Amino acid sequence: MKRIIFGVAAGLTLGLVMLVPGVRADEPGKPAKADPAKELVAIRSEWLKAQGEFSKALGAATTNEERQQLRREFADRCLKLAEANPDNPVAVEALAWAVGNARGTAAAQKAQPLLKEKIAAITDLEQLHKALGGLPGSAFGDLAPTVAAKVKKNLEHLKAVPLLVWVASATLYGGSPELARLYNDTVDLLMERFAERRELAVLPNWLARDDNPEWAEKHLRRLSEKNPAADVQTMARYSLGTLLKNKDEASQQEAEKLLQSVAAEPGRLAEQAKRDLEDIRGPRALGKPAPEINGDDLDGKAFNLSDYKGKVVLLDFWGFW
Repeated sequence: MKRIIFGVAAGLTLGLVMLVPGVRADEPGKPAKADPAKELVAIRSEWLKAQGEFSKALGAATTNEERQQLRREFADRCLKLAEANPDNPVAVEALAWAVGNARGTAAAQKAQPLLKEKIAAITDLEQLHKALGGLPGSAFGDLAPTVAAKVKKNLEHLKAVPLLVWVASATLYGGSPELARLYNDTVDLLMERFAERRELAVLPNWLARDDNPEWAEKHLRRLSEKNPAADVQTMARYSLGTLLKNKDEASQQEAEKLLQSVAAEPGRLAEQAKRDLEDIRGPRALGKPAPEINGDDLDGKAFNLSDYKGKVVLLDFWGFW
């Protein structure tokens, strides 16, 4: 194990030494005109080699402690690679690896602000998408407005939709009124112009839990109608069904129809849809008479819920776990 770890470290270190601008490996100490193209190829080659050695070592690890140690050591190497080559595109990949795969380590904590600076400076949407891929949106929400502004300037780009989905993921839980508005605006834009895209598969689950059911319902209906992907349609119908199930008594019939259609299809949502149907048809459904409840009040007096029929009753269920 130690030999493999050393190989990863040595590979990266050697790559950095050999690629210092202005020095040729075959003539140590002698200045030479740097060739940026060759440097980029060499650095990327060393980076890919180091990644391969890391993956091999990780596969050979037998305990979580060994895996964590490998991640810490490789994150340190990633940070050093980025610091030694700040203007090289590989630096962004190295920093992103540290942040995305070694969270909580000292290297990741130091890499995160450096990565944010570099991502904010990227103008090419292809590079921007590559840099953001795999990064937790919740940790980079402050970059969402910048990313959104860049994408809106080039909505025809192939990476525009996945980048907008990333913006939505980064602002999903708001954190500020500005980010909450950005989330709504981004989803509106996605649904208005790109409702047919496969990348929108993540939206139904988010919309089903939105605090604005009317807005969410509108988008779920459009997604179920316009998106050609069968699994996206299924997820949209399921989310719309659960949303209507909790809306009002008048919506129960449509909710049941939608959930029945999902329950009849193969897939992971079928069983959950069947459980939701049991709720709609059971005694706890909206519009159904409340089931009988027996208990003691605060004064220790026994009561039945039916004793209060025709009156407004507030039930407060609480407990300790």
